[in-house]
Amino acid sequence: MSYNVFYNGEISITPPLTEADAIIFTAIVISERTEPTNFFFDAIAASDEPDLPYYGGLLELSEDYSKIISEEGESNPGAGMWLLLLAKYFFASRGYSLDGSISWMADDDADDRGCIYAKDQQVEIVDDHIENAGPSWSPTPYASDGVKQAILTLLESADSTGCSPDLTVVSATDVEALRLMSEGL
Repeated sequence: MSYNVFYNGEISITPPLTEADAIIFTAIVISERTEPTNFFFDAIAASDEPDLPYYGGLLELSEDYSKIISEEGESNPGAGMWLLLLAKYFFASRGYSLDGSISWMADDDADDRGCIYAKDQQVEIVDDHIENAGPSWSPTPYASDGVKQAILTLLESADSTGCSPDLTVVSATDVEALRLMSEGL
């Protein structure tokens, strides 16, 4: 049974697809098994990917063939898997590079959200849990404002008066507050 997903974003293709490759790309993403696309369907059938894409039409091309655009409005899940497999079996073998991101959010499940990142011939699907850390090739460290404030308060309570050079005393209350915050993460 399907559920609705909303996508937003685009992936640039360098160089832009040739007209022949644009036709093949379009046939693949609408799941049209024809002679030029059989190689792709054979490749994904032999793939070790656990969740093969089911829905077609989740991705489109810009008119100049230089961008992959996510389907607008309500859509179905699976665009990340399509893009992952296309990068591996279609774009890489033809010498295309990808760059950009497409985010998604499910309408019925606030926890089902994330981003599909593309760089060169890599594609990575990152689920958001608390905050999206970004792709493995460019992670973005994150700490909530509450955690940042607790760390600053702890640092402000630090006092090394009368201590040896390698010791500092901090407030037990501030340490406990930071410990409680970390348990909630």
